Amino acid sequence: MRKLAVVVSLLVAVGLMTLAAAALANRGHGGNGGNRFSARLTGFEETPSESTPGRGSFKARLNGNVIHYVLHYEGFEAGEGNTLFAHIHFGQRGVAGGVSAFLCGGGNKPPCTPTEGTIEGDIVASDVVGPSGQGIAAGEFDELVTAMRKGYTYANVHTTLNPAGLIRGQIQRGHGHDRGRGGGRGRH
Repeated sequence: MRKLAVVVSLLVAVGLMTLAAAALANRGHGGNGGNRFSARLTGFEETPSESTPGRGSFKARLNGNVIHYVLHYEGFEAGEGNTLFAHIHFGQRGVAGGVSAFLCGGGNKPPCTPTEGTIEGDIVASDVVGPSGQGIAAGEFDELVTAMRKGYTYANVHTTLNPAGLIRGQIQRGHGHDRGRGGGRGRH
């Protein structure tokens, strides 16, 4: 009887440890934490950095095979030009990466508003354009989602006088904004 009690206690302990490990492994993935993303866009995050009062935000939510997003940008100066397009790029902080999906100004997305605006839309597999040179082929939705979950994507807004990008923010998992370096306004 004593052996049985020890075996049962051992099985209960192993079961509890398994449940605890599973809960820790899913932390941030349970509910919507693993399916929500955000970024705060500033000129300081650009490569190279831009001094601009322009700023923005990106929020997204993954629901099955659809990424629903809201991009907001404002505060551009007249000398920075009009907004050409905005994308999600595949690249780590401080490195310029290739385009994965349009947010406005290309693909089947709406045109960007000239100097400020809020754009809302959806990204599906057919919206993923690459970058094939970095291992994400057109249509590879799951690859984009994996990169977003691991923090290797960024939102970027490009203007006529800053075609390489005026404001940028690394996309992070969760509800809050990216706490990137140098938040705040550009020029003082």
